[in-house]
Amino acid sequence: MGDALEALRIVAILCVPAIPTTAQMVWERIGLTGDVSHERIPTSVSWGLYPAGLTVEKGEPLFPRKAK
Repeated sequence: MGDALEALRIVAILCVPAIPTTAQMVWERIGLTGDVSHERIPTSVSWGLYPAGLTVEKGEPLFPRKAK
């Protein structure tokens, strides 16, 4: 589970320019605080920076299906 959370942390940082609101929602759902847009590449995307013991939140779908 830790590797998946670490991958989500990095993906959230990399997605900020394209989908900033969704990236922030991912950031908060995996238990991180602060503004994800303040994270900087390449320092912040190093592997192993996700802190242990954070609570993961379940929420509404980030990309809900469109009604037909």
